[in-house]
Amino acid sequence: MKRKVPEKRRTPPVGADGPFRNLERAVQEAGLRLGKKAEPPPPEPAKASGSSSPLDDETAFLQAVEGVSRAEWHSDVVPARRPPLPPKDQDSEDRRLMEAAVHGAADFPVESHPEYIEGWVGVAGRQYLPRLRDGLYAIQGQLDLHGLARAEARAAVDAFVAAMSRFKPCCVKIIHGRGINSPAGREAVLKESLRQWLATRKLARHVVAYASAPLKDGGVGAIYLLLRPA
Repeated sequence: MKRKVPEKRRTPPVGADGPFRNLERAVQEAGLRLGKKAEPPPPEPAKASGSSSPLDDETAFLQAVEGVSRAEWHSDVVPARRPPLPPKDQDSEDRRLMEAAVHGAADFPVESHPEYIEGWVGVAGRQYLPRLRDGLYAIQGQLDLHGLARAEARAAVDAFVAAMSRFKPCCVKIIHGRGINSPAGREAVLKESLRQWLATRKLARHVVAYASAPLKDGGVGAIYLLLRPA
C-alpha cells in the first residue's frame, strides 16, 4: 500500500492576500504614478597606486598666477618736497631753542650751551646750585642792564643787590644780554663784567650762588642770583 504524500502549499505572491493586495488598483484609480527606485551613485574610481603627492604652496601659487601680467604705472611721479634747511647762524638756533622751551618741547639743557656760566661762594653755596640752575626758586626781583654803559651797570648792580638782600634771603634775576648789539664786536661785555663784580668782596658777602637762567627765562642772556643778608 502506497503512502499518500501531502501536497505542498503554494505561497501566494506578495500582496495577493496581504494588507497591500489592493494597493496597485487604488493607486491606478487615484491617477498616481509610483516613482522609480533611486539608483545608488556610481562608485568613485580607485586611485592608481603611486600617485603624486599634493602640490606645495609655492607650486600651487605659480600655477594659479600663470599667464598673469604686471600692470604698468602711468601716473606722473611727483617729486618730494625737500624740507627747509635749519638755520646755521647761532642767533637763529638760540631763537629756535627759546621757542621750543616756551611751548614745553625743549630737551636741550642750558648747561650745554657754550655761553653758560655758573658759580658759588663758599662750600655751602654749591649745594644750592642744582635747584638754582633748574629755576626752582621763586624770583623776587629783576634788574635789566640793557642800554647801560659799564660804569652805569656796575652802580645799578651794587644798589640792586644791596637792596634785595637787606632783610632776608631771596632769588633775583639780572638780565645782562649777550652782546649781540654791542659796538665792541658782539662781545658780552656786561656779562663778563658781572662775573667779576660778583666775585668782589663788596658783593660776594651777599652772593650764595649764581647760574645762567633756563631757556624759558632768558637762557644765557640772564642769570639767577641767590642772595643772603650780609
